[in-house]
Amino acid sequence: MKVQYEKHSREPIPSFYYGSRQLFHVHARGEEISATIHSDQKARTRIVEDQSIDWRARDQVSKRTWAAFSLRSSKDLVPFMELVKAKYEMINQEASGKQDEQRPVAF
Repeated sequence: MKVQYEKHSREPIPSFYYGSRQLFHVHARGEEISATIHSDQKARTRIVEDQSIDWRARDQVSKRTWAAFSLRSSKDLVPFMELVKAKYEMINQEASGKQDEQRPVAF
């Protein structure tokens, strides 16, 4: 974890990394907590195609390079953490040099 600071307000922004790559960062303003995940084109494509991730989360990622989530209860964490897990696994596979296992899709 690294703490970055907002340019204008100097608000601390905890950022979580896997190696040198950022997984997500968190904004906490009073009672409002939001988490933002950023993804490059490769990560976006992989996340959007992953049917195991909640469709609303995939939809947010497909629209832009970042997705923000308001965290009001523990239920709000599930779709966000699915994205974090997918990004973590992708970075881990790149680092270890392993390729995705190609499995046939059953209909």
